[in-house]
Amino acid sequence: MKKYISIVVLLSLFVIGCSEQTSITGPVEKSAKKVQWLTISNSGMAVEGSKTWSKSVVGSTGALFKGTKSLSTTVSAYVEIWVPAGAFSGTKTISATLNSETLYADFAPSPLTFNTPIYYTVEYFGVNLDGVDPNNVDFYYIDGAGNMVKAEYAELYVEDGWLCVVDAKLPHFSRYGFVNAEGE
Repeated sequence: MKKYISIVVLLSLFVIGCSEQTSITGPVEKSAKKVQWLTISNSGMAVEGSKTWSKSVVGSTGALFKGTKSLSTTVSAYVEIWVPAGAFSGTKTISATLNSETLYADFAPSPLTFNTPIYYTVEYFGVNLDGVDPNNVDFYYIDGAGNMVKAEYAELYVEDGWLCVVDAKLPHFSRYGFVNAEGE
């Protein structure tokens, strides 16, 4: 009798396992959001190239550096980078490069992973946001596998002509910036 019960149980498990996908047997669904970097509208603006904020930092003591630079005739950016003490070993010249066409920053040296995250605040002024739904704007980065991942941050602001993210956590250096994240 135990033999028949065992066979029935095994067959039942086989039938259930091979039927419709369940959360146990099926793949984990990922968000269907379409994510793409936001760009600066250059209509009527002179392209002025890229601007870099950089500083030599001793990892054991950390540093804070900040400043505002013009990216074009109408767009400027304020950048603040806080490197907590112990974020990395040795001394490195770290930098964030922004340009007059995109709303992201490329950080160097890359790749560089931190013992504890560093913090990045950026404000863009004079940005043409025509056609951009503020509800779809977010802040992302590229991970080690080349995927776009939502960054952790304290606050995000999207207003007429102004974009700001406050204290975005950077676990490593790569590309970080504003995206249009549509759909669901």
